[in-house]
Order: sequence, then C-alpha cells, then structure tokens
Amino acid sequence: MIKFILNLISPYVHPFEKKADKFFQSIKSTSNPEKVRSELQILMSRNLVVLDLWMEKKYKGYKYLKKGVRRRMYENVEMLNKEFDQYVVRRTVKLAQIRGQIESHGLKFPEQFSQKIEYLSLIMSYLRPGKRYEYLVSANFGKLLKDPTKEKLIGDCNQIVTLYTYLYSRKFPVSDLKIKILPKHVCLHFEGIDIEATNATFHHYKDFEYILPITELISTNLLDVTDDTEQTGEIDPRTVVKRAQLAFAISSMRELVERNLKAAYQNLGITMMNKKNFDSAIFFFEKLGDQEMIRKACHNAAIHYLNSGKLKKAEFYAGRAGSEDLKKSVTRNQGVKLYKQGSYNKALEYFKRIGDDGMVKACYQAQYNKVVRKVKGVKTIADARKHRADYQKMLDLAHKMGNEEAAGFARDMLGKI
Repeated sequence: MIKFILNLISPYVHPFEKKADKFFQSIKSTSNPEKVRSELQILMSRNLVVLDLWMEKKYKGYKYLKKGVRRRMYENVEMLNKEFDQYVVRRTVKLAQIRGQIESHGLKFPEQFSQKIEYLSLIMSYLRPGKRYEYLVSANFGKLLKDPTKEKLIGDCNQIVTLYTYLYSRKFPVSDLKIKILPKHVCLHFEGIDIEATNATFHHYKDFEYILPITELISTNLLDVTDDTEQTGEIDPRTVVKRAQLAFAISSMRELVERNLKAAYQNLGITMMNKKNFDSAIFFFEKLGDQEMIRKACHNAAIHYLNSGKLKKAEFYAGRAGSEDLKKSVTRNQGVKLYKQGSYNKALEYFKRIGDDGMVKACYQAQYNKVVRKVKGVKTIADARKHRADYQKMLDLAHKMGNEEAAGFARDMLGKI
C-alpha cells in the first residue's frame, strides 16, 4: 500500500527518470565539462530513450508528457526492442552490397568494424522510411515512441538519430558514434561514414559545420525548436538557465550556447527583479557582466525598500546604483524618519549630509521647542536660575535657527539670572 501511494505521488514512472533528473539537477555554471560529458555518456549508454524523453518533459515543457503517456511510451519501446530483435534474427545482411554503397561515395569500407556496420545497416533497414518510419520536421521525440506494430514512428533528423543511437547502444558502446552537424540538419557519423537517418542511406557530406561526440546529440536536442503541434506549458526561468547550462557544458558550438546561456541569465535576472528578488537578479546580471542591468536592479531595489520603509536596505542599494539623486532621496527619508521619532541630533546628521537647510532648521526648531516646554512653568527668577543651562541651550539653538527674536528672549532671561 505504501509503495502504491509513493508511486502515485512520485513524478517518475520509470526508475531511470529519477537518475536522469538527478543528473540534470546537478548541472551548474561551475560544473566541470569533462565530468558532465562523461556522466552523460554513461546515462546515454544505459537508457537514451528515457534520458531524452525526460529531458523533453523537463526542458521543453510539453504538456502531453504526463505519467500515463510516458508509461505507455516505455511499453512501446519494449515492443520496439522485441520487434527489432526479431527483425535482426530474420534478416540476412549482404555485406558486399553495403560495402558497395559506402565505397560509391568515395569512402573506404572499415573492415575492422564490419560487424558494427552490419548492425547499423540493420537499424537503417528496419527504420527505412515508408513502412515503420515517417520524417516530420520539428517533431518531438514522443512521436517516435509508438507501438511499431500498429503505428508509424514519426520524427525529425534529431529524433531519428536519437533512436538510431538508442538501438545501437543496446549492442555496442554509444561512444562509437558521432554526429555531423550540417546547415540546419544533423546526421549520424561512424568511422568517417555519414548515415542519413531520415532516409536510411550512407553518405559523405562535404559541406558541414562540425563532427561532434555523440554526447552532443543531447545539446542539439536541447537547442532544437519545439514541436508547434504540441502544447507547451510555461517553463520556469531557473529551468531555462539549467537547460542553457547543460548545453553550455556539453556543446562545442560555443557561440550558440554562450548566446543562449546569456539570454537565459538575462531573462531570469529580469524575472527575479520583477518578483522583487533583487539579490538573485543582481547575481545573474553579474554573471553576464551587465553593469547597466546591475545598476537598474539596485535602483529598483532602493526604490522598493524606500517605499517599504526599510531604509538601511534602501541606502545599501542606492549606494550600489550610483545615482546621486536616489542616494539623496534615501538619506532625506532616513532623516525624516528620525525626525518623526524625535531623534533630532541623528536626523541632523542626515539633513546636513545632503545640505537640506530647511530640515536642518526644522530640527533646531524642534529641539528649541522641546527646551521651551521644560521652562514653561518658570514663574520666578529663583526658578529661572535652576534652568540656566536650558536658557543657554535656547540661545544656542536660536542662533542656529537664525531666529533673532528667540535669541533675544533667551539673552534677556540669562541677563536677569
């Protein structure tokens, strides 16, 4: 019963989903790229299908990838494995024909890898477009994970290369394979031979951008556009940053992933700023080295805390914002707060700092009035003598206020006593 309840509330429907999620959660901006790639390659070898599907759920936000749907997809994969294994047993590979196809492109047939070439050719034959597979641009990975005995598997170049890689990894090390990045396209690459998974043919593409380790298949899937035929939910900006950090850690396409990571930091910083989480906003803007946005976040923070009455925080952020007008406004509000509390000496420090003569006089006036209340009950000269210090203070304050009438009164009283 307990196990049933735990399964019910768990976000996972497959044990490997938890492993994949733990890996994705562990990625940080400071993660060691070599370690990340090594861990990723191990995960790809163990179960690329679950890894890639969980990645789509986590980082692309497809609403259809609910627990029941994913569970059914994994069942379909088991059906696919079974049917493919049966296909391999029934199928006779004509190695001479494969050699001829490869050599027709001016490529040398790698004799030492003939067993692996044979297996790849079986994957190609099984997934040849028509009977079991149909190409569709920008299709999500889930469209490939159908029951092959009942429906066609649908996918774009990234997704069908992923499925090829998964089937290959069931028998041979996934590290044998590479991917070749072409203009707006990707194909599988093995020992100098291009495998065009979308039409199950051997090729030798000469116009290409990169030949990359198979781990970078994950980054190409991350960077690929979403399937516009499926609804997607709003993705939390922190998740977007995690996605960009993962791509940054494993991808050789530095210009693209750096641009994406910067955009993710920028968007998350703005989101945090709008949510009044100013320290987090500043943290991400600092990662970008964007001084203008750092100043803006500090300025907004100072205004927010000024309006909230948290003047110490307002003072801190105003100082970082570098706006003299803002610092002056915060200082004045600090003085006003102390003035209202009756802390006139402390308030004077703030008003003098910003040269607010009006409030400086107001503080002296308030102090003067306070002393006046002390001597209000004086009726005789004898009583007045007891308040000599107070009358002297009144004289000093009257001078500071520039109030000659008040100063004259204090001098007159001091003369009498």
